[in-house]
This record gives sequence, C-alpha cells and structure tokens, in this order.
Amino acid sequence: MKKNQAKEIREFILQNITDHPQDIVAVTEKYFHVTRTTVHRHLSSLIELGHIIKTGKTRDVKYALYSNPDRYLVFDITSELEEDAVWKKHLSQTFEKLPKNIRDICSYGFHEMFNNAIEHSQGTEVIISTHWEKNQVKLNIVDNGIGIFKKIKKKFELSDIRESILELSKGKVTTDPENHTGEGIFFTSRMFDQFYLSANKYAYMRNNPIKDWVFESSDGEAKTGTGVGMVIALDSPTRLENVFRAYTGETHKFDKTHLYIEMAQLGEESFLSRSQARRLLHGIEKFRHVILDFKKVDKIGQAFVDEVFRVFQSRYPEIQFEYINTNEDVKFMIERGRPV
Repeated sequence: MKKNQAKEIREFILQNITDHPQDIVAVTEKYFHVTRTTVHRHLSSLIELGHIIKTGKTRDVKYALYSNPDRYLVFDITSELEEDAVWKKHLSQTFEKLPKNIRDICSYGFHEMFNNAIEHSQGTEVIISTHWEKNQVKLNIVDNGIGIFKKIKKKFELSDIRESILELSKGKVTTDPENHTGEGIFFTSRMFDQFYLSANKYAYMRNNPIKDWVFESSDGEAKTGTGVGMVIALDSPTRLENVFRAYTGETHKFDKTHLYIEMAQLGEESFLSRSQARRLLHGIEKFRHVILDFKKVDKIGQAFVDEVFRVFQSRYPEIQFEYINTNEDVKFMIERGRPV
C-alpha cells in the first residue's frame, strides 16, 4: 500500500466515523477496495494515537472520535475489574470540564453503582453508557446479574419483591454488611436530578427537583440484571456534601432517614394494620431521626398508628420521629393515637 493511500484511509476514517460508528470498517473497505485487516490496522493506529476510541465487544463494537464525549463501554466482571481504574481511564477526562459540584456527584454515583455491579450483581458483564446533551448528562450502568430486587428479597426473606425498594430506600441496607455500609443507593438516588433503578420487571424512579418518586412494573419482557440511570443538569446547584449533611447528626454519622410511607403499600391496600407498620419500620432502629412522609397517603388506621407511635417508640425511645405531608384525616389519626 502506498504511503499516501495510508494517509487517505486514516483521514477518511476520521471524517466518516461519526456517521458510521458501527460499520466504519465495511464502509472504508468498500471505498478503498482494501481488506478488513488493513482497515483494522489503521483503526488500531488511530486508537493508539488517541484520535478515536473503541467501545463494546464483538457485534456491539463502536468507534467514535475521542472528542465525542458519549461513551458505550462493555466489561467482563472479573476480580481484576476496579471502578476507580475504569473511571480514570475512560470517563474522568470527559467529566473534568464540569463544575466541581457536578463532577463530584457524577464520580460518587459512578463509583458506588459500578462497584455494586462488580461485587453484588452475580453477573458476568457490565455496560456503561453516557449521553451528553446541551443542558444535562446521563450516566447509565447495566449488568446481567440476578437483579437487585430479587437479591434483597432473598437476603431479608421478604414476602413480596416489591418490599425490596422500601428496604433500599431506608438506607443502611446491604447484602454484604461486613464489607459495605448500604449507603450507596440511598445517597446516589438523592444527589442526581433523576435516578432510575430497574430490575426483575420493576422500576424505581426519583425526581429530586420536584421531590417525587414512582415505583411501578416495567414494560417489556423480563430481563435479567439491574439497570441504573442517573441524570443531572449541567447547572445543578446540588452539592455532594450538602446531601450527606442533610442525613447526618451531630456525630457526623448517617443517622437520619426519610421514609415514604406509600412505599410500604402493596397493591390497593390501606395503611390499617400492625403488619404494615412493622414492614415499614423494619431496620429503622439503626437510625436516630426518622422522617415519616405521608405524601399520597389518604388514610391510616388506629392499629397502624399505635404500632408506630406507641409500641415501636416505647421500644426505641431514643429515636426521634417526625411526620410530614399529612392531610387532615391522617394528621387527626396520628395526634389521636400518639401517647400524650
């Protein structure tokens, strides 16, 4: 091959790779009437020179200009895979241009969620993708493991898989307490503008700017694994340290949690029974300040109130309960049932 043609091939690849991220080899091969091996050799050289990046494996391989910040990366889950090394090599440079508060949040969310995939998913593969838009960045991490809701259900012997998200939302919940604190999902889900967690045909979504959440059945065929989606505006005022500070007390330990009462609801049931209250309060003894959020809850029963505000409170008098977003009926039942 002539030296000039080699230069032309590389220039052709750089000029067309954005429009042909997956078939650039075939396009180049056809245009220059050269072999696939020749094209791959030039692609390898451009990768070594830092002009393009290669992501994915086998059929999912994609090429992109290094200046394109979007990433699609596939990794085999092995004992050698480390989240900090992946962040440093593949992502840190594209996030470096962000304001420090957003960069810190993205780094924290990635490290926590990617580590979960490595150490907890029981999968063989994990995929990272980022998508940059004018006003926001999306960071997704997907594994092919057992699914987080199924794993939590099994670990804590829950009667319904829907209880798993209630447990996760409390914080300090982990299937490996000797090596993990169980804080990652709790704090990550509160740092980003939108947080999405899907597994085992269910999906949990938080919209933090409007302080709303949804937990529902996900559409489509059943899929294995866990998917995490994190979205943050490029001008977000959220600061990582403020999110931590909101849930720490004078000892600077994570001792405050925020419970959405509606998460304890299975189906169309109302909050009338002691069993529902016990389900809600499972594991809460690990905290010293508990916010009970009654948003979207229309009514509660006397037994529910008694179990929370008398029985449980008498067992753990050091815990401070705070209730918010009550309608008149709910507020009446709480004040009527609380010990004087």
